[in-house]
This record gives sequence, structure tokens and C-alpha cells, in this order.
Amino acid sequence: MPRVLVLCLFLYTLCSVASSGLSYYACNKSDVSIALSKIISGLKPRPISIIILFGANQNNNNCEDERSFHVDEFVKRLHRMYYNSVIFNDPEMFYQYIEANLMGAIECVSLILDDPNELLDSLYSRHLTHRLSLYIFYWGAHWLPRVSLLRFEEPLRAVVVTRPRKHAFHIYYNQAQPSKLNHLQLVNWYDSNNLGLQRCPLLPSGASVYRNFDGRVFRVPVFHSPPWFWVAYGNNSGSLSEDLTSFSYLDNNELRVTGGRDHRLLKLLAQQMNFQFKYIEAPGRTQGSFRSEASKDSFTGGIGLLQSGLADFFLGDVGLSSERLKAIEYSFFTLADSGAFATHAPRRLNEALAILRPFKPDIWPYLILTIVFSGPIFYFIIYIPYLWRRHNIPPDIEYCGGLRIYLAYIKEITPSTVRSHQPTMHLPVELFQKCIWFTLRLFLKQSCRELYNGYRAKFLTIVYWVSATYVLADVYSAQLTSQFARPAREPPINTLQRLKEAMIHDGYHLYVEKESSSLEMLENGTELFRQLYALMQHKIPNTQSGFLIDSVEAGIQLIADGGEDKAVLGGRETLYFNMQSYGAQNFQLSQKLYTRYSAVAVQIGCPFLDSLNEVLMHLFESGILDRITTAEYAAQSRKMSNKKNLHSGEITAVESTKVSTNEEVRDFQNQPESSENEIIMPLNLRLLQGAFIALAVGSFAAGSMLLLEIILCYMVRDPKSDDYCTYWCTFWHRIRKFFNNIFIRNN
Repeated sequence: MPRVLVLCLFLYTLCSVASSGLSYYACNKSDVSIALSKIISGLKPRPISIIILFGANQNNNNCEDERSFHVDEFVKRLHRMYYNSVIFNDPEMFYQYIEANLMGAIECVSLILDDPNELLDSLYSRHLTHRLSLYIFYWGAHWLPRVSLLRFEEPLRAVVVTRPRKHAFHIYYNQAQPSKLNHLQLVNWYDSNNLGLQRCPLLPSGASVYRNFDGRVFRVPVFHSPPWFWVAYGNNSGSLSEDLTSFSYLDNNELRVTGGRDHRLLKLLAQQMNFQFKYIEAPGRTQGSFRSEASKDSFTGGIGLLQSGLADFFLGDVGLSSERLKAIEYSFFTLADSGAFATHAPRRLNEALAILRPFKPDIWPYLILTIVFSGPIFYFIIYIPYLWRRHNIPPDIEYCGGLRIYLAYIKEITPSTVRSHQPTMHLPVELFQKCIWFTLRLFLKQSCRELYNGYRAKFLTIVYWVSATYVLADVYSAQLTSQFARPAREPPINTLQRLKEAMIHDGYHLYVEKESSSLEMLENGTELFRQLYALMQHKIPNTQSGFLIDSVEAGIQLIADGGEDKAVLGGRETLYFNMQSYGAQNFQLSQKLYTRYSAVAVQIGCPFLDSLNEVLMHLFESGILDRITTAEYAAQSRKMSNKKNLHSGEITAVESTKVSTNEEVRDFQNQPESSENEIIMPLNLRLLQGAFIALAVGSFAAGSMLLLEIILCYMVRDPKSDDYCTYWCTFWHRIRKFFNNIFIRNN
């Protein structure tokens, strides 16, 4: 009997424990489902929710047994709140879904019911860490893991949900403070026995977090590229053979930024957003170019530092391109520029041809046709009346209105009273030749007398004389005088078509800054840009180093040093600024080729890009960006004027002391004159040398024709007669006789 009582008591206890376990199981299941659904509802107004279930990890000591968590109840509660959910059990499909959302710029929230260590490496390697993606990790942990075991690095946005006790859930966020990186901070909690979520929305907004960086230090790549950055390099910045992606290399290189437009902009941004920055040298001192490797595609230079996460900002006329957008992101544009190229200023044309220059190529054909056809037209006007009156008129009939008068009968009656006189009309001798020479003398302003006294011929003569005197002579004299006073220059090379023709026919060389957006435009452009790039490679087929330069400033210096067959492609603002340093009058800037925008480059998925854009838009709308650019140009102008004043002061000091440094004084005095002195120059006989050359050529041609005429005259002289007037007929007769004899002999 006691044994039966003990057995009954044991069974009762076992049933009680089982019933309490089942109740705990149901309660636990409901608590987790309700808590997670409330936490996700606190992310309003997120339009989409992604739920991932890979299976619970039972090997973690920080985790409780989560086999009691039923996804079905959780999804049902989520759908009651009108959230669309997608459940994945395959990690690869989940990654593809996130990539599709990022490609479409769609914000997405992912709930990951698994240990973060299983997914973090894949998220970083596949570049799925972006400000548009939020990952909520819940694997039943009671407390946060150690930092050494789990690190959520920017730009990953991670939320970790822990359950320190029953009915309580803590929410940690890694981007709650702008100055603390990889730090999970408690931002919210959920208590089912109290009021649910402590605050809503669930997470602080990025605009409020990154409005003030609280003294955070950013790393900014930089290299010498005026007017954007003026960089002075130290002794340790010349070795480029070390590892370009190591922090030791970036820190050991000594450089000092002395000024620049983007340096001013960066200081203004630091003041507005309360951060600090440290300049590091960009590898190769370039922006960076695209390098396709077997494993992955990467960039060099400053863009490569951003892509690898070793830098935070990159300024300095960083142009936008489709290739660069695959590796970095851009802020609101800081400069709306255009592409252009610079060449030497148009040179003065040869003064010996000044007398021919008023007649441009499109005028010469009409002028020649006018002179050639003027003589035949004059002959035709004189010849028309003779052509009309060539019909035979009977000598005994005259017409008087409608009456026919027979003069033969009248002559028989009154032979001494009526006399019939029919005038004879004959063409002047050698009229065609005379008309030709008359028009030539008239157009050449030579003395000539009236050729024919007909009213038609007189009227045409007046027309020719007015044309030759007022149209040709006066207009020609006015243009010639203006060109003597202001010497003509060659047509400028200011379009891509003219640059292409100059590279083909005149041997011009086009240079471009290495690893710049202008080089990418040539490499990936269409039509003329592709043809220009092919011409650049054709001139130096084996290597690209021939047409690549370190900076736009180096290219401008090449032209300033006498490179009259060189052109430099780059940004219009950069070209214009460097041209001012060497004298803008010595260069020719082309037309705007294409629109190009420059902006602040940041890492892909940068969490503070929205805050940065807000500040930049305010600076642009208030006109501060334009004022910064204008201030940099003004500073450069002051530097140039100070240099000129310093040079003139040195010249005065040397002349006053009369020391034995005449060579230095001569170097200062032999500096290029101003543009005003180059344009306005006194007249001299050298400008008229073309007229003397034309006179010499004409005299030589006339003397040669006279000598040839005398020789031919004696060659065809008739020995039986001394008459030289018919020598042309004899000449052609002898030539015909000579060819007839040859033909007879051959037969």
C-alpha cells in the first residue's frame, strides 16, 4: 500500500512538471513572437521586411534553447501588421535578393535568426553592407558577445536583439554614435509586462546621428593638383615601392597641404559637421584608374584607398564616371565643370602673305571667275548689235512704217535728188583680245582708254569701274590696312574636329593626366574621343607613358616651354587656373566639349552620405561654393602680382647699386611683354615685303615672256621676207609640216 501511494505521488509530480513545462513552452513561444513583431513594427515607415531562417545554433553558450520559437506564429503576427515577408532557407538566394534590392536602391530590413558569424564574412565580401540595408540579428543570446569575437564595421548597419531575462528584450545598434566605430550601444528595449517598446521609432535616424561627428578623425587622400590642393612633399614621400595599401606606408609619407579650393571646402565641412581630418598621400599621386584582375576588379590611387576602406573622403576634382560608381559613391556635386583642352595661343601669320590674306579661300573662286568672265561678257555685249543686223536688206526697197518704197523707180524719175546709202557695219579688229586686256587693265587699276562708244558698252564699263574701284580696291585697302595695324593670326584650334585635323596633318600631340576622369573619357568615349585616343596610341604604339602626364599643371608647362604642337585635355576650370599661372595670353582654351561634375567621393554605402549632402546643398544654395572658388582665383592673382612686384623691385635694386650682375638684370628685362604690346605694334616695311615679292615675280614673268617672244620670233623668221608680223602663222605651219614628215616616214 505505501508503495502504491509513493508511485501515485511520483506520477502526480511528474504530471505537474510536464504541465508547467508545456505552459512555459507556450508562454516562451508567444513572448518571442510578440516581441520580434513589435520590434520590427517599431521600424516605421519601412515598406518591406525580410525574414531569414537558417536554423538555430545550439552550440553557443550565450543562447537559450530556441526550438520553442515557431516562425509560423511570428509571420502570422507580422502579416496582421500589413508587413510583407519573404522567408529564405538558402543563403545564396538571400544574398541575391539583397543584391537586387540594392541595385534598385530599395531599403530592406532583414531579420536573421542565426549566429552573425555565419553570415558576416559573406556580407562583407559580397559588398552587401550598405546604408539601405538593415540587418537584425536574433539568435537567443542573453548578452552581447565580446568585441574580439564579433565586430560590426561600417558601413554595415546591424541591430542585435538579446534576451537578458524573461519578458525583456534589449536592442543594440552599431551606428548610434558617430565617433565610436564598431560599438554596439543600447538604443531601445522591449518589456512585455510593461508598455512594450520604450520608444518609437526603434532606431535613431542617420541624419540626427551624423549631424555632429563629435571630433571624429577622417583619413583623406591628397596629392598636388592645383587649384584644388597645393601640396608640399617631404623627404619621405618619394618612395612608391612599398605596399600602397598598408597604413604604415600612408603614415610615413610626409606631406603638407598649403592651400587649395578643396582644402578650404574640407575645412568648412569639418567646422560645420564637427570632425577632424588627416591627410594621407594617394598612391601614385593620382585619382586612380580601373584595373581588371582575375579575382576582382579594383582601382588604384585615392579611389583604391576608398574601395579598400583605408580612407573616408576623397576630394580634388574627382570626376564622376560609370566605372568609378561601381567602386565608390559620390556626394552632391561640388563643381559643375566641362571638359576642354588647351593649346598654344594662335601664332602670328607670315607677314609676306599679308597682301593676299584679305582674299579668303571662299572669296578666291568668285574673284577669279569674275576676272575671267568679264572680258568675254564685254565682248559679247559689243558683238550683239552686229549679230542682230546681219540679215540682207534689199538695196531698192525701204520700209517706212507699213509702206514699201521702191527706190529704183524713184531713182529713174529723180536721179539727182534721192540717193540710197546703206551703211556698212564691221567688227573692230581683234575685238576679243582687246576686251580681255581692257578688263584686266581696269581691274588692275592700269591706264586704259574707252574701247567702244556704244551705250551698252559704256554702261558695262562704268559697272566694271565701280566694282574695281569701290568694291575691290577700297575694301581690299581697308582690310589690308587693318591687318597691317593688327597682324593676323592663325585660326585657333578650339574644337575636337580641328584638334583631330591638327593631329593628323600638323603632327600635334595630345596629353592627358594619368588615371584621371579625362583619360577614362578618352578610353571609354565614342566617335571623336575614340578616334583621338587611337591617334594618341598610334603616335606612341608601344607605351602609354608618352601621352600621360603627372598633372594638368605639367601639361600647361610643356606648352609654355615652347610646345607649339602640344595640347592638354582636362577640366576647364583646372586648365584655366593653370593657364593664369603662366600667362593666359599664351594659351588657347577650347570650347566646352562635355559636361563633367566633381563631388566628394566616399565609400560605397557610406552611412553619413545623407548628412554630407545636406551640408553641401546648403553651401551650394547660399553661393559659398562659388565664393570659395573665386577666392582661390583671387589668391592666385595676388601671388602673381606679388611675384611681378618682387621682380621689378629686384631690377631696381640691381640698377641702383650698379653691381656686377648685369646678366640677372638682363634676364628680368627680357621677360615676355604684355599682351597689349604684342597686339598693338608700329608699322614697318617688313609688312610690305609681300608687295615687293609680288612685284618681283610679276617683273620676272613679264621679262621671261618678252625673252621667249624674241626667241620665237627669230626662230620662225621667213628668210625671203623681213616681215615679222606673220611669224606665228609660219611657226604653226612649220610645226605641222614637221609632224607630217614624221608620219610619212613611219608609214
